[in-house]
Amino acid sequence: MLVETCVKTIELREYAKKLGYDEVLSEDKYDFRYRLSLELSSKEEIAKYIRKIKDNKVILFVKPLSFEVFKYSLQSPKVAALILDRKNIGLIGKKGSLNLIRQAKKPVEIQLKNLEIDVIYKVIQWNKWIEYPILSSCASKFNEIWSPLSKFSLLVTLGANESDALKWIYNNPTLLIGNYDRTTTY
Repeated sequence: MLVETCVKTIELREYAKKLGYDEVLSEDKYDFRYRLSLELSSKEEIAKYIRKIKDNKVILFVKPLSFEVFKYSLQSPKVAALILDRKNIGLIGKKGSLNLIRQAKKPVEIQLKNLEIDVIYKVIQWNKWIEYPILSSCASKFNEIWSPLSKFSLLVTLGANESDALKWIYNNPTLLIGNYDRTTTY
């Protein structure tokens, strides 16, 4: 099963399916299962948002902007994945933080909406610490959806070996959805 883990609206599902995706996570609350992306800098904020979530259809993605939010996100079973970009790569890029990610076995999402080659390259280099990286389109228009082949080509061009690139595109998003289905207890 091929999963695109981020599109902004449910209307983009048909375009993603034409590109070969079997399932799409949208940020549209009217979908049967949707994602919620939060960018937070305090532990109190994340705790408040997690308490507010009563809907078992929500898959929570957090972009931590402080170390305390990062640690809280790793420990909380309600946080499905971390979001990594230029804003927080300095926080997560320390060896101690990478070891925490490896121990928690949390997926780490890299969004391709604002193509940040340096972030993708770093995650490729950190492959032994980040076991479940995920590439997401986070498209708001149909022409922003990345095809699986384009994602694969990007990863291989930046230095990932082919088996890891396939794992990032095919296996890890499916594992994310599978873990959500087994452990939803909101």
